[in-house]
Amino acid sequence: MTTLIFVIGSPVWLVGLIARPDRWRNRVGLLPDVPARDARFKARVWLHASSVGEVRATARLVKEMSQRLGVEVVFSTMTVAGQSVAKTELSEPICFFYLPLDVPFIQRRTVERVKADVLLLVETELWPSLILEAKARGTRVAVVNGKISPKGFERYRRFKCLFRPTLRLLDAVVVQSQAHAGHYEELGTPVEKIMIGGNTKQDSQVLVSERIGLRERAGWSSSEIVLVAGSTRPEEERIICEGFVRARDSFAGLRLVLAPRHLRRSASVVKIATSFNLEVARWSELRGETSSGAKPTARPVQSLQIDVLVLDTIGELVAAYRESDIAFIGGTLSGHGGHNILETAAAGLPIIAGPSRENIKEDADALAGRGALLSVKSARDFSEALLMLASSQDERLRRGREAVVFYDSRPVASLVTLECLRKVGLL
Repeated sequence: MTTLIFVIGSPVWLVGLIARPDRWRNRVGLLPDVPARDARFKARVWLHASSVGEVRATARLVKEMSQRLGVEVVFSTMTVAGQSVAKTELSEPICFFYLPLDVPFIQRRTVERVKADVLLLVETELWPSLILEAKARGTRVAVVNGKISPKGFERYRRFKCLFRPTLRLLDAVVVQSQAHAGHYEELGTPVEKIMIGGNTKQDSQVLVSERIGLRERAGWSSSEIVLVAGSTRPEEERIICEGFVRARDSFAGLRLVLAPRHLRRSASVVKIATSFNLEVARWSELRGETSSGAKPTARPVQSLQIDVLVLDTIGELVAAYRESDIAFIGGTLSGHGGHNILETAAAGLPIIAGPSRENIKEDADALAGRGALLSVKSARDFSEALLMLASSQDERLRRGREAVVFYDSRPVASLVTLECLRKVGLL
């Protein structure tokens, strides 16, 4: 079936090869030179992570495997952003490439080129042809930092007959929580192969020593209160901007940073914020660059009087959190289940989130229980929560301290995961 789809879609692949040859050569199975096996290493591990969040979730795993366990790592991603962050932030892998299309003959060629002893798939990267071809070659396959959200579970369950054989091929599934373990079991994964390792994303929230100068570049003083809304989704920005404007009627010193989940939406986010009569600037403009690399015509910061800053660059959201006062978790007002909440907890920020938290339920519930997270359902709720936090430094500090206590109390999930893999003989 996948081969037929590949043939039907061949014009798309040809266009991709012309438009983005580096990426699409990999996608159709033309990989870069993969180094020969090095006898100094006891094993080769192929680790596949989809995009930026999943890449960063593997940072401690990759480091520990390379430096402590003596294995060599090859690394693949799905997205351009993921590839960029992997190459920038991970020094241990010996080779980087984009995951080829999940077509049997393409994956067969890929598996033969990579020659990995172990294939680790991060979170929900369950590619049937890849898993089947890897197992046929004798490569052991495991899922790490595994998760299946309630919505994802319903989709998988509708096609259970297709995914069950794939899941039964896995040698191990190390999941983030008991809830995810239950989903894997219900979908047909043998219970003896499922282990709980925790969320490895918590291990990648290292202290950011390099400042990006968010306030200085935006012309904001230390007395102004900055809210960073991270990984926002369509329709959320309108709710956030409406709540922000309401709160500013009572607290003029509020400032907002909008960091859309997908950077291609940056222009539309600017338009949304501008429609509320707010002065908006792009972070790339303040840095004297654009996403295309061209130099823009910059206005002096002093003349901007910026109300809203759109963070339209890759890899700077964590630093932005650490130079702000309050955080909002994107995806929680749009029905997407919520995005990374651990970055904000590690930064010691009080957190605002909507009701859709399926992807981050355990962490969000724990933070709410400690008073570090405030729940909102509408622009009015958002405004009231934001105003309460902005008006009281004591409240911000108290709730932020609780977030840090929660973050520091969690076990090192990467080490737990590695121990799980060692117990079943994968490492």
